[in-house]
Amino acid sequence: MFRCIQQAIFIVLIAVFSVGCKTDSSKANKTESIEKTTRRKVPKFDQEKAYQNIEKQVSFGHRYPGTQAHKDLIKYLTAELTKLTDKVITQDFKVDFLDEKGVDATNIIGIINPDKKKRILLAAHFDTRKIAEKDENPEMQDKPILGADDGGSGVGVLLEIARLIKENGIDIGVDFILFDAEDNGLDGEGWCLGSEYWAKKPHVANYKAEFGILLDLVGAKNAEFGKEQTSLQYAGTYVNKIWKLAERMSFSNYFIDFEPGPVMDDHVNVIKYRRIPMLDIINMSNLNDREGFGHYHHTHQDNMDIIDKNTLRAVGKVVTATIYNFNNGTL
Repeated sequence: MFRCIQQAIFIVLIAVFSVGCKTDSSKANKTESIEKTTRRKVPKFDQEKAYQNIEKQVSFGHRYPGTQAHKDLIKYLTAELTKLTDKVITQDFKVDFLDEKGVDATNIIGIINPDKKKRILLAAHFDTRKIAEKDENPEMQDKPILGADDGGSGVGVLLEIARLIKENGIDIGVDFILFDAEDNGLDGEGWCLGSEYWAKKPHVANYKAEFGILLDLVGAKNAEFGKEQTSLQYAGTYVNKIWKLAERMSFSNYFIDFEPGPVMDDHVNVIKYRRIPMLDIINMSNLNDREGFGHYHHTHQDNMDIIDKNTLRAVGKVVTATIYNFNNGTL
């Protein structure tokens, strides 16, 4: 993924979100009251299963658009979400990236409780990078990476959360969106193409959610998740609540109270085009000033060796608790 840390946000976003809800009918009030009084226990996130989900993706090989591995992964993820959610929608589109033109790409949307008005959006990208421009070996810089963390980890966590919801139930709508064509831009262009496509043409006309969470680079050893600037600016209420929740759950060594600056990631398009407050949980821990990404980022070190089950546990447990607390009206 492209993670250009900037002092000023490079794109004009919507400055004010409407957070009110309609209560002008007794029926609406009654429904809202029922949803608020429903209580569900937070199920136990299984980091072993999340790890296995990442392993499975990596087993396909290099998964950038245009490869057979990419096509095979789409089939696999579509089948998995079909088992775990109530409805699956795929969006096919064409993309240009690097030296590729008119390549097939697909967003995959898994929907739980499609008739519920109270909804949360969970997202990650599944494609991997065609080049490893940061690799220390110049001879390897034009070769594709496996993307265990960058592409695999967010999806791995979301598939486990989908399984938990399937087995334990929930009373709100949950939309899992696996974005394609996120990770193959260069020099500020060609990033986050799948989320841009979806945000302009959502799977449901006038799609809305109360808020969204994007997972990216969420599986590496010693990850640090700061309060990314665009997330803080447009979804700050949820950022602060989730980081406080992480602190209460003893995961403040992962969810750290620092502000690394804005990054171009899939949440930006969701904010810009759908006006949904969306936050990005992303590892930005490399540099001394805490404005960077892991040493493995866009290198061939981004493989299963970098994935740590403790990190998966922290992210998975915090996000699962967030979803169920939101369901219970206690977030």
